[in-house]
Amino acid sequence: MVALTKQAKWITAAKDENDPQTPPRTNPWGDEDAKKKRTEPLSAGEGMPVCFRDFCLKKMPTAATVTASALGLFDLYCNGRRVGQMQEDGTVFDEMKPGNTVYTRHVLAYAYDLLPYLQPGENRVLFALSNGWYAGRISFDTYPDKRLCLWATLKLTARDGTTENMMTDNTWRAGTDGQVLFADIWDGELQDLRRPSFAELSVPGAAVSCEGGVLETDGTGCAVVPQIGPTVRLRPELSPTPKTSVVWEGVLDNGTDFGEVSVCQTMDDFAPLHLAAGQHLQIDLGQNMVGREYLRLQGKAGTHVTVRFAEMTNDSGSASRGNDGPRGSLYTANYRSAKARTEYILAGEEEGEVCTPLFGFCGFRYLEVTADADIDVQKACAVVLGSALPEVGEISTSDPEVNRLISNIRWGQRANYLSIPTDCPQRDERLGWTGDTQVFCRAAAYQADVSGFFRKWMQDVRDSQGENGYIPDVIPAVRIFAKSTAAAWGDAAVIVPWTMYQMYGDVTFITENLDCMNRYMDWLATRPGYTGAEERYLDWLAFDPTKGDYIAMAYYAYDATLMAKMCAATGHTAKAAHYAALACRVKEAFAEKHLGEDGLPLQQTQTAYLLALHFDLLPKESRDAAAAALRCKIKENGWRLSTGFVGTACLCQTLSECGLDDVAYSLLLQTECPSWLYSVRQGATTVWERWNSYTKESGFGDVGMNSFNHYAYGAVAEWMYRYMAGIDVDEAAPGFGHILLRPRPDTRKGEDLPPDQKRIAHVTASLALKGGCLKVHWEMPENGTLTYTVTIPEGHWATLYLPLYGAQQYTENGVHTRAVPDADGYQKRVLPAGEYTFSVTGNL
Repeated sequence: MVALTKQAKWITAAKDENDPQTPPRTNPWGDEDAKKKRTEPLSAGEGMPVCFRDFCLKKMPTAATVTASALGLFDLYCNGRRVGQMQEDGTVFDEMKPGNTVYTRHVLAYAYDLLPYLQPGENRVLFALSNGWYAGRISFDTYPDKRLCLWATLKLTARDGTTENMMTDNTWRAGTDGQVLFADIWDGELQDLRRPSFAELSVPGAAVSCEGGVLETDGTGCAVVPQIGPTVRLRPELSPTPKTSVVWEGVLDNGTDFGEVSVCQTMDDFAPLHLAAGQHLQIDLGQNMVGREYLRLQGKAGTHVTVRFAEMTNDSGSASRGNDGPRGSLYTANYRSAKARTEYILAGEEEGEVCTPLFGFCGFRYLEVTADADIDVQKACAVVLGSALPEVGEISTSDPEVNRLISNIRWGQRANYLSIPTDCPQRDERLGWTGDTQVFCRAAAYQADVSGFFRKWMQDVRDSQGENGYIPDVIPAVRIFAKSTAAAWGDAAVIVPWTMYQMYGDVTFITENLDCMNRYMDWLATRPGYTGAEERYLDWLAFDPTKGDYIAMAYYAYDATLMAKMCAATGHTAKAAHYAALACRVKEAFAEKHLGEDGLPLQQTQTAYLLALHFDLLPKESRDAAAAALRCKIKENGWRLSTGFVGTACLCQTLSECGLDDVAYSLLLQTECPSWLYSVRQGATTVWERWNSYTKESGFGDVGMNSFNHYAYGAVAEWMYRYMAGIDVDEAAPGFGHILLRPRPDTRKGEDLPPDQKRIAHVTASLALKGGCLKVHWEMPENGTLTYTVTIPEGHWATLYLPLYGAQQYTENGVHTRAVPDADGYQKRVLPAGEYTFSVTGNL
């Protein structure tokens, strides 16, 4: 990535070189006092800084471009208007700019067409700044100098082709007059609407009472590079509407620790209402999401309005069930120290005023509005915020609960793919955990176009890599996780490029990251005895833990195998041979340490069998026995899984690879804990961090780690697309130019069909590709006839492996055709672009 011109200076609105050199903050994860501060109001400062430049245009330019970045976040205004990107449906604003990066290495610059905002005569450009990921609590003091800085260049092109550049330097001015007094990603935002808006401050001649000079700084010494990947935007087309609205005031005694709220009014959606001081307006959006509230409020000047958020509400008022307040009130204990709120001081506009955050976001399903004086709530809704990823995949089944699970997985991805792939979007974390990222990235690519998203994140990986080659557990690296690599977490540096190369056929995912991957492998080589990365998180949150050295060695072997393939794909023949040999050595060491004389794992957890099978760590003659043992363990466990993040990521995929589709379906449709549908039956609208984050029987789980929006277990979506629907990529021809179609219908019957389950009768899936939309559909009613239809878009071709089941009758596009099964019982057909219908009547 080529750095932009260095002629522009980093400038800061700080009053002197030592402002604000604040002392290091306490680590909130180990500070009980910090957690107690969750309920305290936000503290106002002087206001978030603005930097601006006035200039006069005697003649209008023919082109005008502004390119800008910040240490912190910035929004740009010009002549009374916010600057955005012009789209067919109107101006769209990029939010949370410049995105989360390693601020000592790279910071992203955003370019905008400024010409539509300029005018003859006097002009003003103004940048509003905020803490963001750089200086907020989320930074964990990774960057000791917390001064917010701006870098910008304005390029004006005259009719004669000459250009004039106006760059940030000490001629710019600064102030703190805007409406945003405080902003922090974890804690929220405080706005005083009596103060001028940033748009008003950007009007030429507008007074900035706190106006002062700026300081030129060296920033952090980072390179300023063009923005890559999708921007973060509000996505109103995805936003849920209020499901119910409740007004409550006071608490009733119901015999529990906290009692229950006293309800004054209930609505099925939302309608304008009068909210008295002391009353709570609580809105259920019906969907856990990430975004911002959008309110229109009318009240007296100086009225203080507080908006709070939650993923759940207290279910009883009983502390023994984990409740932190009265039944029906917001449950926020799992946010830990994050205040997660917005506060507004109203200006008293007669027609009402819009209240929405400018520099933050929260994860929530419920929002609550309270005020210290009567207000009229004219409008109340929420808008989804996230990286603007085009959604390319759809899948549905005959089972409503599975469809709810699919929706939950999709919403988890929408929520956590915001600038970086985060673990959770609501509490005092929201970090780029590498383990979560690698287990889910292929599922993510089936659901949305994440190619640009992961190109950007892999730059963060390269920037975060340690001098000796290790990969931090969190990317972008933050201080407390900057110098360690956990098995299955650091390995994301190898797994993500391979997966993106497979899904998009873009070899630059390998070439851009090959040096980083080689350095990581060199670091692994310094670890004694082929032990792999450090043993730390293991099979995270598994019901049946697997030993760390087993997981670490298994991933080391997998890394070496993938490196051999990637080096071969890019013409690095010697390196490919080196890694192929390394994979053999690691597998031999693994077998010596972890396999018995029969070639089966000495550890007999589900995850142990899964990794050995999925990473090809067993002698060929032992695979069938290992698969049978895995099937037996799952059946003995009541057709339930016992895996954590690592095992679950490859659970159903491995079962199908071993011909155990029936077991994969039984796990998918399991409703007892632990299972995917268990949380669905507990009311989940996203995937949870724990299989039992909340249970109707016992209440809430441990608040120390209990997110209700964690996508890792949603990796099962990969199996749904690849195996259930049968849409797979040809490893030898990445990017779906050649499509592998291998549908795996649900054929369970007899003892293989758990008594409380029904077979999935049909599946429909689609995937937007370069040439158009790939569409597949299969259905298999109880009469045993399989019907399969597929549409292959132009520019693509496919090989279909259609199961015959000992077919008695086989048709193609309505024509009876002789079935010619291969050794595995499939009818193999090569299909060019077009529409096809097949039917099979077999022994089902």
